Amino acid sequence: MSIRSLISGVIATWALAGGLVLLVIVLATAVNAAGFTADMIAGLWGGDVPGLSGYEDGVTMLIGVAALAMFPYCQLHGGHAAVDIFMDKAPDWARRGVEILSGLLVTALALTMAVMLIYGTIETRADNVETAVLGWPVWVFMPTAVLSCLLWAIAALMETFGQEVSYAE
Repeated sequence: MSIRSLISGVIATWALAGGLVLLVIVLATAVNAAGFTADMIAGLWGGDVPGLSGYEDGVTMLIGVAALAMFPYCQLHGGHAAVDIFMDKAPDWARRGVEILSGLLVTALALTMAVMLIYGTIETRADNVETAVLGWPVWVFMPTAVLSCLLWAIAALMETFGQEVSYAE
């Protein structure tokens, strides 16, 4: 097994984990929406059905984990935005140059985000920041974002330099 396939497998597994977190968010949203509906119906007879306590806290913390976990996979498989209209008629050397430049810029962006998230994690932990309702420590969710950004940077480098690109159609 090559290093490239190992890293690709880690990135795919990380994206699937993000998908599972997203599934949890969707299920919690469905339960909460059903609770609102049940509350309206129960209200007709003077009853009360509460919503999920801390729903917003949980979704706020988990959505960042889920979304960023999918960035490396999208990068590795070319699932990012591209403006082909400008590059369709460009010579091969110009296309490759733009790909290398954009790959390096995405790598720099992802690494910068990782560094800033590390500083943010340290500061958030030192300040004992917690979610408003559930009282969850916020810093616990941030290392997953750091890992996602590091995997994103690796994916950008792999996509940019991992294989020769052929423009022949």
